[in-house]
Amino acid sequence: MFEIGTTLRDSRVRRNISLPQAEAETKIRVKYIQAMENEDFDVLPGSTYAKGFLRTYADYLDLDYQVVLDEYNERFGTGEHREHNIQPPRTARPKAPHKRQNYLFVAVVAVVIIAVLAYLGWGNSGNQQATLTPASMDTTTQTATGAGAASTGPATAPATATVNTASTPTRTQPVGLQSLAFSATSGDNWIEVRRGSASGEVIWGGTLSKGNSKSFTADALAGGSVWLKLGSTVGLQIRVNGQSQQVGSSVGAVFKVTPNGLVRQG
Repeated sequence: MFEIGTTLRDSRVRRNISLPQAEAETKIRVKYIQAMENEDFDVLPGSTYAKGFLRTYADYLDLDYQVVLDEYNERFGTGEHREHNIQPPRTARPKAPHKRQNYLFVAVVAVVIIAVLAYLGWGNSGNQQATLTPASMDTTTQTATGAGAASTGPATAPATATVNTASTPTRTQPVGLQSLAFSATSGDNWIEVRRGSASGEVIWGGTLSKGNSKSFTADALAGGSVWLKLGSTVGLQIRVNGQSQQVGSSVGAVFKVTPNGLVRQG
């Protein structure tokens, strides 16, 4: 003989299920759940309701509800109408939290198996050449041809060459100083352009009147680093390699011109 109420309560507490949560998921009122856990079955509407509630609550807690009903009949019923229904499959109730964890584990295992099969099987497939970029196809073809003429080694050697060839990074930085342009939009601006250093050879110097522009090509800027010394920067627009530059509002500012823009020097 075992205590029905104690068994139900311990099972609920062990699963960290509150009474309101149990009520919401079983549709059994809290006062009836407490009555079952306290074995105060007189609170329940009747024997038929008591058996139905016990069956539902025990099944919700993953207990063998037939054992619970047999114990109830022995102690509180007549013993003449015991339940002998076949227990429904557990997988028909998706509400148990730990069942979802089992499904997640199975899914993870399936993904791992697929990844391993892909690595072992698809790595040797001739279709791998379809992933080549146009820039790397010539090099890959030459490598595969050389390997076939030299030996009859593993077919995976060209695939290794493909990975190495495709991994070449793409250059995104400007290759050099291509252009430098000034525009005076709201006043006159004094400008001095030097080569080599802030005190080097003067490429151009003078006052750029309002509404006028001045530009330099790559040929004029070649031969060393380029430096700017500016009078008032108010209303002065500067573009380096076609990109607008922020020079702020200052007087006598000195900048070094790089392919990426202006670098203030103090």
